[in-house]
Amino acid sequence: MVLAVGFAGAAALGALLRWWAGVSAFRRWRDHLPLPTLTVNLVGSLALGWLAGRGVSSETATLVGSGFLGTFTTFSTFVRESHGLVVAGDRSKALVYVGLSVGGGVAAALLGLALGG
Repeated sequence: MVLAVGFAGAAALGALLRWWAGVSAFRRWRDHLPLPTLTVNLVGSLALGWLAGRGVSSETATLVGSGFLGTFTTFSTFVRESHGLVVAGDRSKALVYVGLSVGGGVAAALLGLALGG
């Protein structure tokens, strides 16, 4: 029960921080690339890699990895924004965004893994 309550709290915190990132100063760059989503996904990838590198307990992985980082990062918004760029005719921006998100996410996770280990 304690883990479930902790998970709910961590998930709520991650979701609130994700919401804040979306409405913060990052919004001024929204016309160029969806930087709020890119930023939270890269930071989340780095943090998750770091957790994996630290070899944290399954409880910590559940609370921080799945709970907090699972709601802080967002794949669904990434897909929606990528699709929106394509529909708007910004295919080159969409390719850059997808490349930065996927390639950057893997690189950030590997860096986090190295830093955590």
